[in-house]
Amino acid sequence: MKTKKIVADSMPLALKMVRQQLGDNAIIVNTRAIKTGGMFGFFTKQKFEVTAYSIEKEGASAEPKFSVELKAKSENNNQMSSESSNSVFHKKPQELYNYYSKPTVVTEKPTSPAPQSLEKENPFLDELTSMRKMMMTFMMNEQQGNILPPGLAKCVNSLKKQGVDEEIIEYIVSCMLKRHESMIEMAEDVVEIEIITIVKEIIEKRVPRSNMVNESTRMINVIGPTGVGKTTTIAKLATEQVLKQKRRVAMITTDVYRIAAVEQLKTYAGILNVPLEVVRTKDELEKALTKLAHYDLIYMDTTGRNYKEVKYRESINEFLNHPLESDNYLVLSLTTKFEDLQILLNEFRESPVQKLIFTKFDETTSYGSIINVAYKYPFQLAYITIGQSVPEDITAIDATQLARYLLGKEK
Repeated sequence: MKTKKIVADSMPLALKMVRQQLGDNAIIVNTRAIKTGGMFGFFTKQKFEVTAYSIEKEGASAEPKFSVELKAKSENNNQMSSESSNSVFHKKPQELYNYYSKPTVVTEKPTSPAPQSLEKENPFLDELTSMRKMMMTFMMNEQQGNILPPGLAKCVNSLKKQGVDEEIIEYIVSCMLKRHESMIEMAEDVVEIEIITIVKEIIEKRVPRSNMVNESTRMINVIGPTGVGKTTTIAKLATEQVLKQKRRVAMITTDVYRIAAVEQLKTYAGILNVPLEVVRTKDELEKALTKLAHYDLIYMDTTGRNYKEVKYRESINEFLNHPLESDNYLVLSLTTKFEDLQILLNEFRESPVQKLIFTKFDETTSYGSIINVAYKYPFQLAYITIGQSVPEDITAIDATQLARYLLGKEK
């Protein structure tokens, strides 16, 4: 294995030198801008340093392995390999944007029908796809933000600071590259508007058109881990139905384990003048439902537990297994790391949960988890809560406003 540090006046030139000295199979491990020359920190010149290594043996051919294999199969594919490899390392930075936005096209010989599995078996396509992904990640690296147009680089950094998943950022960048041949001269505000539109489209796919409760719905079940604000959220939702929709509402709680949980819900029930039933078992739930059968809508506050454990998920499912038509909401706190939210959401993929409520929007400045969930999971994004006040501090998700938050345009 050979390792080298290449220093050049520009990043494209450094990449070209890496290829010339270490071959096409060279792997870049680090890049950075450095200052050279000068005296006492003055009159320095910026250069670019690339650290790379090659696993080829001494004297071995620098030609990529996939090119050698393709020579035995097709001279035509070999030419494509040579042209594509050269194009990646010799294009100027502003030309990279257009290159990465183009789909890979494979020209087949008309006299030789290609099997359906050719694309999967062609090592050239696999290598080119891997190379493009590597270069896309490289272009978005914070140390090389200057490779992207200034407006796009600024937006990418904003999304990263908000905790937006790298996969989503790559998708957004690819959308911009497909829409524009060059963004060098695009004004920053124009770039921001377009990215806000893309982010809005991702979120809107998961936001229901309306949060109105159907007349046929008889029960609202609210589920979530300990401390996310389920009880307060139920009070906010119930108040909407009592005061604005003029429905006869009742409440049930199964949360008999948390200190003062029942008393808290009793207080809200007393303010709204609605009945509250406390249940501990499935049999008690059936009796409570019979007792409350003449009410239009019943809200059930479930026990907050560690739902990563199977036994707790199964215990909740017992209470959700009733004959009434219902909506099931999972409550999540935006102060929770997205990695932990993923664990929880993965466990609820096959559950009766259809909708999500994000709480504590006002207690964080990072909102990337919302778009991460919208992109990766099938749940509807119903509400966010923005404070402790009942009933006003709950609202439907506004995709445009949230997109502006993610780009740092709202605070």
